[in-house]
Amino acid sequence: MNEKKVEAKKWYQKLPNTYVILFLLVCLAGVLTWVLPAGEYTRKAVEGIWRPVVVPGSYHLIDSQPANVFDIFKAIPQGFVGASGIIAIIMLSTGAFTVIGKTGALDAAVGALLGKVRRGRMPSTVVIWIICFLFSALGIIAGPEIQIPFTTISVAIALGLGYDIVVGLAMIMGAGYTAFATAPINASLLGTAHSIVGLPIFSGFGFRSIMWFVSTVLVCIVISIYAKRVKKDPSKSYAVGISTEGLGFEEESEKLSGKQIGVLLVILGLFVAIIIGSSKLGWYLNEMSALFVISGILAGLVYGLKINEIVDGFLLGFKNTASVAMILAIARGIQVILDNGKVMDTIVHVLSAPLANFSPSVSAIGMFFVTMIIHFFIPSGSALSVTVMPIYSPLAEILGITQQTAVLCMQLGASLTNIIFPTAGAMIAMCGLAKVPYVKWLKFAMKLFWATVGLSILFILLAVKINFGPF
Repeated sequence: MNEKKVEAKKWYQKLPNTYVILFLLVCLAGVLTWVLPAGEYTRKAVEGIWRPVVVPGSYHLIDSQPANVFDIFKAIPQGFVGASGIIAIIMLSTGAFTVIGKTGALDAAVGALLGKVRRGRMPSTVVIWIICFLFSALGIIAGPEIQIPFTTISVAIALGLGYDIVVGLAMIMGAGYTAFATAPINASLLGTAHSIVGLPIFSGFGFRSIMWFVSTVLVCIVISIYAKRVKKDPSKSYAVGISTEGLGFEEESEKLSGKQIGVLLVILGLFVAIIIGSSKLGWYLNEMSALFVISGILAGLVYGLKINEIVDGFLLGFKNTASVAMILAIARGIQVILDNGKVMDTIVHVLSAPLANFSPSVSAIGMFFVTMIIHFFIPSGSALSVTVMPIYSPLAEILGITQQTAVLCMQLGASLTNIIFPTAGAMIAMCGLAKVPYVKWLKFAMKLFWATVGLSILFILLAVKINFGPF
């Protein structure tokens, strides 16, 4: 009798699913409120900055407020409230793209692109680079949350090219997050930091532009290497065994009807509105959510769908993203517990204090890594900026590091970890939409993460060497 050989599971295959991992982290946050002393910085309002700013040297202990068991479970509905903006844009945009999917316009447009690849007119690797640079360019202006709705499109293109869902997720998330981390005109993170330290807004544009381009090229290379390996041997995919039903395009017709061209013009208008709204009008989640609703309705009307068909499309989108909303709520619960337990500032204080004991180069790299750790507990880039920059700014003067270099260290540290930290709402949402379990995404993402970290360290050392200044 032939017995099938039972293959031993690897460590990442033994891990629980994303829901369990996140809830365990919420519990761990609750434990920290009992272990760490409660403390806080004094904060003050500063003109031109919408969040109160930390007063350097003002950290002090306060009465402990540890979380109990009920607080841990209460953090989940509180997480829904805290993540409501992201949840809204995910559900509304998915509804809009479900309506757009009914028109077949994107299927036909991508089909034309894939047709060129299959006829040998365009290498599939070139498509990866085009998609990566497209989302990277968008990431300079708009935060990762704005790119969430395009996840399924990126995944569908990757599947059409013969790759796996990890490649599709990497093209949008890897490129988008890297661009957000190195962007020369990032309003929420870079603009806030420049305001705090007194530098001209978006100064250092040339240095950061070079850093953005080189970083995006590195991301393209890492993704291309993995994609080539998967296409040659599908068994080496990190997504083996995961169903891709509903992720690829149903049809790949290369012919576009007049109505479908009209739908594509609506999508183009959506991109233009996102860019103008983000860069010129200060729009963010609420305004972007409204844009997706308008685009979904317009696309349906242009194609000739009935009102009930449009509504059904939105409702189906809501249904398909309910699980993603739950994941986001649990992830935000980690921050809720730490904030309510008054240990968030303690974590910042403990991590930042030792930096004054090292040389400029070592301290700069230390700022970079300390910011990464703090970012796990403070997922919001703008909130992180107003928390650590008032501490880093005087510290940089003591160490002989320019203010621009201190901002650079914070900017990179506050963004690169977004592709691996489960507290990053957009990352968790994109994994959910792409049907890639967090632990499997992590296996690929760690390679991308360490590659970009290594490159970032080189740019930080260069910034220290040249005394990276205001311009």
